[in-house]
Amino acid sequence: MENIKKVLFGKALTVLLIVLFVPSVGFSETRKTYYDSGELNVEFTYKNGKKEGPFKSYYKGGQLKAEGNYRKGKKEGPAKIYYESGKIQLGVNYRKNKLEGPYKGYSESGKVETEGNYRNDKLEGPFKDYYENGKVQDEGNYRKDKLEGPFKQYYESGKVQVEGNYRKGEWDGPYKEYYENGIIELEGNYRKGKKEGPFKQYYESGGIKAMQKYKDGKLYQQKSI
Repeated sequence: MENIKKVLFGKALTVLLIVLFVPSVGFSETRKTYYDSGELNVEFTYKNGKKEGPFKSYYKGGQLKAEGNYRKGKKEGPAKIYYESGKIQLGVNYRKNKLEGPYKGYSESGKVETEGNYRNDKLEGPFKDYYENGKVQDEGNYRKDKLEGPFKQYYESGKVQVEGNYRKGEWDGPYKEYYENGIIELEGNYRKGKKEGPFKQYYESGGIKAMQKYKDGKLYQQKSI
């Protein structure tokens, strides 16, 4: 789901961006920064006063933290972030200083956690997030950094847990939640991110539990059965 992206990229990309924006100085030189302990922190290469070529940053202890490339002072090409264990955490691609193309995020065990695509520095197109067992956790689509279109979330068993539709980053249209046995738990409709019209709740056996009515996201009628 979207919050998974925020957690993953909030942590990983912040590390990468901190690395990328070390001030550039000098002419045709390699510049290095160090931790207070004296261990290497970041290293860049410069040409004509601009970052040019590979960069690397390191954890204390010498393990590689992040690596990528510059061209004429701008991020260009593949970039990777690593866990301190040495396993890859995130792989992205840059074009003219902006995120562009496919990305993949990994758990420390090496399993794919999330994958999708960037266009012009924004999430764009289909994405999937995964459980550690490799099964899909949720899947949907982005348009200009906002969820757009059909969305599904799954139990770890692979059964559908939630399905609905997004429009401009908000729930919009029919919405359903399911028990793991496949019986509908809740169904209704959203409009611009707010519940609208009748909603029905069901027991796990399939019988109706309650009926509710919403207007502009506010409950105005409820009947328990």
